[in-house]
Amino acid sequence: MTKNTYFKTLVHEWLNAKQPMIAASTHANFTLIAENHLIPFWGKHRIGTITEADIQDYILYLFKEGRLDKNGGLTVKTIRDIILVIRLSLFYAYKEKVIPMLNWDLIEYPKEVNGKSVMALSKDDEQELIQSIYFNLNRKTAGILIALFTGVRIGGLCGLQMRDISLSDNTISVNKTVQRVYDKCKRKSYINIGNPKTESSQRIIPFPSLLSNIIKKFYLDNPNQYFLTGRVKPTEPRTYRQFFTRFLKRNNSPKVKFHEIRHTFAVRAIEIPDFDIKSLSEILGHKNVSFTLNVYGRANLKQKIKCMNLLNDLL
Repeated sequence: MTKNTYFKTLVHEWLNAKQPMIAASTHANFTLIAENHLIPFWGKHRIGTITEADIQDYILYLFKEGRLDKNGGLTVKTIRDIILVIRLSLFYAYKEKVIPMLNWDLIEYPKEVNGKSVMALSKDDEQELIQSIYFNLNRKTAGILIALFTGVRIGGLCGLQMRDISLSDNTISVNKTVQRVYDKCKRKSYINIGNPKTESSQRIIPFPSLLSNIIKKFYLDNPNQYFLTGRVKPTEPRTYRQFFTRFLKRNNSPKVKFHEIRHTFAVRAIEIPDFDIKSLSEILGHKNVSFTLNVYGRANLKQKIKCMNLLNDLL
């Protein structure tokens, strides 16, 4: 590889080098980004000629195309993911001493025009959902309760085995995730059971003592059996999402995405004064407290009023 190497060759070489070191789903996502966005645009660019200004122009191009696309266009997150693949592949070339390091501080990333508010169930809707689960209690509905009271992601929930549940400590260990991964070369998808996406995502989560009574009903002695299926084979997130959607519809519950169950847990925790943000961040598996605050840090009006009334003693 030299500075005259085409970007297409670079990104393929980088993907091959990266494959053993990252999750299969992450590698598949990087590959799709490269094939669908980067190679059509950058494929015949020689890597030694790419500048900060070129990348900035490309960001503006993506942002403009996204806004013009009648099908919804590219989200800001998608654009950031695309630029991440460019950055990592060019950094690979830098480490190979082929090109100089670009100054990424000169590059301005797109920002959301309107801050996205976190979608979560209201307290009343959450209580109605819990009642519906109690009236239809089985392994799968108990999984919804686990998510509501631990904030575990759907991939981690699908990967939860009996060996990961401690009834003596009232904890679950999140150490793997179930995902369907698309193999572009074989042109088919497969179920992958691998490590969580980041190191912070591997964690031990305590669960409320009252939830222990529910989990005990479906606990099995075989450590290899999965909680949601009661078998040694897991259910995949897509299948479980479909079950969740049908369950909501059948019980006339508000239509929400399963990930919003995780948001509901976080919002309820934020509303409890003694539930500190550091503990919440670690339970959610976030990389740091700042990330948790950025996502969930907007206090509701009642909490703001309560805080401001604390100043009454000064009057």
